[in-house]
Formats: sequence, structure tokens, C-alpha cells
Amino acid sequence: MALVAALIFLLLSSCAAYLSFTRLNTSQQWVHHTREVQDELAQFTMAMGRAGRVRVEYIEKGDAALLARYGDEVGKLRAQRSEICRLTSDNEGQQAACNRLSDALEKRIAVMDESIDLKRSGKSTLELQNQFTGRIVAAAAQIDAVLKEMYDTEQNLLSERQDRVQRSLEITSAVLITSLFLTLVLFLIHNQLLTEQVRARTKAENAQRALSARLLIVQDQERRKIARELHDSVGQHLAALKMAISLMQKRIPDDRTLDECLSMLDDAITETRTISHLLHPPLLDEAGLNSAMRWFVEGFAKRSNIQTNLQIPDQVDRFPDSVELVLFRVLQESLTNVHRHSGAKHAEVSLSTADDRILLRVRDDGRGMPADLIETLGNNGSGAGVGLAGMAERAREVGGKFKISSNNSGTEISLEVPIRRNIEAGKNPASGAPRVEA
Repeated sequence: MALVAALIFLLLSSCAAYLSFTRLNTSQQWVHHTREVQDELAQFTMAMGRAGRVRVEYIEKGDAALLARYGDEVGKLRAQRSEICRLTSDNEGQQAACNRLSDALEKRIAVMDESIDLKRSGKSTLELQNQFTGRIVAAAAQIDAVLKEMYDTEQNLLSERQDRVQRSLEITSAVLITSLFLTLVLFLIHNQLLTEQVRARTKAENAQRALSARLLIVQDQERRKIARELHDSVGQHLAALKMAISLMQKRIPDDRTLDECLSMLDDAITETRTISHLLHPPLLDEAGLNSAMRWFVEGFAKRSNIQTNLQIPDQVDRFPDSVELVLFRVLQESLTNVHRHSGAKHAEVSLSTADDRILLRVRDDGRGMPADLIETLGNNGSGAGVGLAGMAERAREVGGKFKISSNNSGTEISLEVPIRRNIEAGKNPASGAPRVEA
């Protein structure tokens, strides 16, 4: 809601700023228009002065070439008068003044023309020209009064429009500053809320991972407990029952029922031992990961009829119990998935070590896994099945990297766990190899 409010406010502020800039641009255009009118008024005044000077020069010298200049100046004067009227066409008061200006201008031009015609006729006298000059000066005074009125009007308009521009600038600045400030506040609120949500989610994820890790530990403990109970309790009872039936068989040697019972007891004892070892192989504690992996892969190949190739060094250093247990469980779950889901005929298992890592790979030639399932597991670890999610969680608990690569030709599951050798540590009493710490 804070983000939506910030975006809406930013949009509204942008619209307000656009309107303010439009108004500011319009005001600036009017200011430019006023200055243009004032400039034309000044140009008109100078043109009027040039026309008057050319007339006086002709009256004094009588040079016919000056008549052409006089005609040009009068033409320019009338053109500038027309331009002034065009520029002030939006102002009724200025249009009225422009009409008076036109009348006064035409009167002055007419007087100047009469003065020039008198000079051209040869009847010009100083007294007559002085009379014309007086009439020209009177017309010029009338023109100057109109020009001053128009200039003052434009100056007032300029002041008003400049004030309007200044107010527009202030309003625009206030709108932008306010909008940016409020938008920044809303974004900060949104960021704070988002940070709190991320923190809460991270806390929940950490709690979930801790719970998952605890569940895996409890699961392993329960498996070990059940395996021990199967071996020490059920297995012993079955062995005792087999001894008792064997004694009965000696007394009744020809009883086929006893033979069948002994056969079923042998199967039950074997199955109980297999289940016990699969829940938690004693070789993992007694002889280490190397022996446990060999035992499990051989048994898996017999039970599943899947040809399984094991590549493992003859002598593997002992690792911490937690690391060995994770490696064995990943191997166990991976091969179980190969048997249940892949439809593979062959599987390969390899274990390799380096100075700073240990790498387990399990590959099959089955149908592969759906890409969306692998993507889901990589994104959030959910929706990918308990087995795959459990392997990923086990890898995370020991700081390892769990990876699945799959296509139509098969699937490869790899687990890489960082390790370091503790040179000062003693040798493992079971294998005689130096213990390796994760």
C-alpha cells in the first residue's frame, strides 16, 4: 500500500508539475511577446527619426537622390507601424492606441510630403519650411505621446507577466520539492516495511531450516534406535525361535512343516538384518564411509537388478560422523530414487576427495527428471518431494553444495562438501586413518 501510494502520489505530482511547467512556459511566451512589442516601438521611434532627418537634409541640399531614401524610410515606418498593430491585436486598449498612432503618423507623413513637394517646386522659403517644421513637430509630439502610452502599457504588462512567471516558478518549485519529499518519505516507509518483511521471512526460513535440520537429526536417531531394536530384540527372538524349531526338528526329523518354518525364519532373519542395516548400517560407525558404501551398493545392485558401478578409493580418510552420515544418506536416497522413478538399467557412483573438498556423484541412464521440478527445488526447495528436499537440507547443514543435472539421457546428483584436515588429530581407532573435519 505504501508503494502504491508513493507511485500514485508521484504520478499526481508529475501531472501537477507538467501543468505548472505549461503555465510557466505560457507566461514566458507572453513576456517574450511584450519585449518584442517594446522592441518594435523603439525601432519605430528610430525609423521616424531617420525619415525626419532625410527630409531636413533634402530641404537643405535639394539632392534628388535623397528622395529615394526618404521613400524607403517612409515605407519602413509604415511597415513597422503595421507590425506593431499586428503584435498588439490581442489587446483592445493597445489597438485603439495603434489606431491613433496610425492617424498621427499619416498626418506627419502628409506634412513632410507637402514640405518636400514645396522644395521640389522651387517655391520653398525659410518661413514656409519653418511652418511645416512646426506642424511636423506637433505631429511628432502626438506620436511620441501615443508611443509612450503604448510603451508604458507594455511595461505594466511586462511587470505583471514577470510576476506571473515568478509565481509560476515558485509554485512549480514548491510542487516539485513537496512531491519529491513526500514520495521519498513514502518510499522510505515502503523500504522499511519491505525490510521488516524480509527480516521476518528470513527469520521464518531460518527457523524452518533449523526445524528441518532437527527433524533430520531426530529421524536419524530414530532410525538408529529402530535398527538397534530390530537387531537386538526382534533379531534375537527370531534366532532363539530358530534354535527351538531346530531342536524340534531333531526330535521329529520327517516333519515337513518344521522345514518350512525354518526356511521362513531364515528369510525373516535375513530381512530383519537387511532392514536394520538399511535404517542405520553398523559399518558406517565401525568401519567408516568406504565400507558402508560398498556394502550398500552391492546390496542395492542385488535387490534392484540395476547394474551399479562403484568408483571409490580403496582407502578413504574418516570424516566427522555428521559428514559421513550425510554422504551415506544422499547415496541411499539417490539410489532409491533411481530404482523407483528413473527406469534406469545402469547407475554409477563415485566418491573423490581433494585437499579441501569431498565430492559424491550418483548418475543413471534413466528417463530424467522434469525441468520444472528441478527449478522448483533450486528456487525454494519445495514441491520437489521429501527425498530431494531432505538431501538438499542435509547438504546445507554441513555447508555443502547439492546439485541436480538431468536430461533425456539420465540424471546426475552431486554433493560437494568442503573439508579440512586436522593434522593434529589422532587416528580413528576403527580405520587407522586420520580424521577429517568439515
